[in-house]
Amino acid sequence: MPKNILYRPTLIDELITNERLDSYSPIFQHSNDVELVGAYLWNIQVCSALYPLLTAAEVTLRNSINTALTNDLGRFWWRRNTLHYKSFTPGGTEPFAVRAIVSNFSKAADQVRRDKRSRYNIRNARPTHHEIIAKTEFSTWEFILDTEFMAPNLIWPTNLGLVFKGEWPTSSASRMLSSTKDLVKTIREFRNRVSHHEPVWKKFGVRSELEAINHLHEKINKIMQLIKLISPEKEQLVIKNGILSKAQRVCSLNELRHCQHALESKKVKSVTKLCKLASQVSIDNKTEKITLYKHGKTKLLIHPI
Repeated sequence: MPKNILYRPTLIDELITNERLDSYSPIFQHSNDVELVGAYLWNIQVCSALYPLLTAAEVTLRNSINTALTNDLGRFWWRRNTLHYKSFTPGGTEPFAVRAIVSNFSKAADQVRRDKRSRYNIRNARPTHHEIIAKTEFSTWEFILDTEFMAPNLIWPTNLGLVFKGEWPTSSASRMLSSTKDLVKTIREFRNRVSHHEPVWKKFGVRSELEAINHLHEKINKIMQLIKLISPEKEQLVIKNGILSKAQRVCSLNELRHCQHALESKKVKSVTKLCKLASQVSIDNKTEKITLYKHGKTKLLIHPI
């Protein structure tokens, strides 16, 4: 049982560290080290549940932009002599967004070469268009939404409706580009926290468990907003395969209590009660801890798939 684990000194003081748990202690209710560490483990589960949602957003954005720009400008559309920008002057300094895109694609191509050399012993590999696209950093797709590329005969607004096929929040292409770039930036920064298993519930002004959980649901809503903006069909794929509902279920007070081993166990002594409980679990999208009395006592967790 988790309550029989010796949490101090090694587990908390050295392997998790008090510095990390100090950020959890004032926010999450706990009466002992089991429940404090449980809040820390809950954050790990939250990261795990959010990652598929974030991946769906990143890959959908990346592929939608790449498809539109490839059809417009051809393969390797990011090359300097192909991807034009508004403030270009011969011999002038490139703006930050342009330099960042060039750098990101160069790093992506180098990474393809390194991978082929280390995995397959292929020397002097020539990365393909799609291999490079797959290795790009998320920031690439934020920079490409810069206003430097918004002008007649540039990629925006020509391709904006081809990339973002959902319902726009505005009829103005320039406002659409600006707001979407801000949305992508917010999601990218959150994705970086999730990827490093940082306390993803943290935000300035969060002072309680409920505020932490509300913050997570705000992020989930923004991720879904981006996916729906790009493709309502991809939104439905995420929903109908349970990716969204799992993220929503894990980002809950109930799941936090489960990780803290503070979830009350419900006694189940009949198949009828078990069926009713299972149905309610599905409706409420929550985890329930049960003790099943049939040929002795069996402890189980039930939750929707």
